[in-house]
Amino acid sequence: MNETLLEVRDLRVGFRTRRGLVQAVDGVSYSLGRGEALGIVGESGSGKTVSSLAMLRLFGLFDHVEISGEIIFEGRDLLALSERKMQSIRGKEIGMVFQDPLTSLNPVMSVGDQVAESIVMHTGRTPAQARERVVELLERVGIPDPEQRYHDRPHSFSGGMRQRIMVAIAVACEPKLLIADEPTTALDVTVQAQILKLLDDLRREMGMAMVMITHDFGVVAATCDKVLVMYAAQPMEECSVEHLFQRANHPYTDGLLRLVPRFERRQHHRLHPIEGQPPELTIEQPGCVFAPRCEVATDICHIERPAMFRLGPGHASACHLADERAARVTVPDRPWEEIR
Repeated sequence: MNETLLEVRDLRVGFRTRRGLVQAVDGVSYSLGRGEALGIVGESGSGKTVSSLAMLRLFGLFDHVEISGEIIFEGRDLLALSERKMQSIRGKEIGMVFQDPLTSLNPVMSVGDQVAESIVMHTGRTPAQARERVVELLERVGIPDPEQRYHDRPHSFSGGMRQRIMVAIAVACEPKLLIADEPTTALDVTVQAQILKLLDDLRREMGMAMVMITHDFGVVAATCDKVLVMYAAQPMEECSVEHLFQRANHPYTDGLLRLVPRFERRQHHRLHPIEGQPPELTIEQPGCVFAPRCEVATDICHIERPAMFRLGPGHASACHLADERAARVTVPDRPWEEIR
């Protein structure tokens, strides 16, 4: 088992608004070993991105935020560090690929200078030395003619190329942890595959751990070792990717998997949507947050919030029926390697 790099313990993030406290993350816990890749999956608004922004404390001047819990990174609680200490960690030890490269990149700076910025700040290299490193990085992430394109502005690149530049910025200082927040959003299928392969190759080359935030189970299958499923700010299920596709336990996970398109030769595969809508996060709901939409909910599901029930090593499910459902799971005959 890999040495633990990151451990998130009972993380809670709330935003104070005129309508009350919006509990964006509510009791999330997980651990990540060195070199491991974790996928965080869930609907929009489930708290995936906020949990990662809390890790880097990237809420800017927004002071109406309440954060509790612990985020232990290499023995240090990131929530307890000073802003000066955090500045030395962001970009150097923890890199992040943001969802929208067009709004994340500075439109008036050359892409080369934007990649060089963190190198100069964190490694002490001179601008000339940083430039050499930037050209190497741009070439590594697939930017053609990197020396000529060093001085180009972001608007002169396609969406896929801008995302490659974001990857170069994130890995410029060879961080120990890379956070990728929906890195393939708005890209066509071919470019998505290229970006995912690039991230996976860089992770293995540099020995980085990775947190992949996504809606897409295909992305999880291709790039991750384990997965955390979130719904309405809470963790629903945590397991290996193999268990996710072969023996998923939580009804919400089952519902999401039923929405994955399949191409069957003998019969048409119909999608089965999850009825209803996610709950309002300003209203505290008794019981399981998924109970109003759950097809198998019982009386206790509407009264008592379930704890994470341990089903085995590395597999837990926040469901009152977890043990009963686990006993009914039939493991597919095909090995996981074929399914993947």
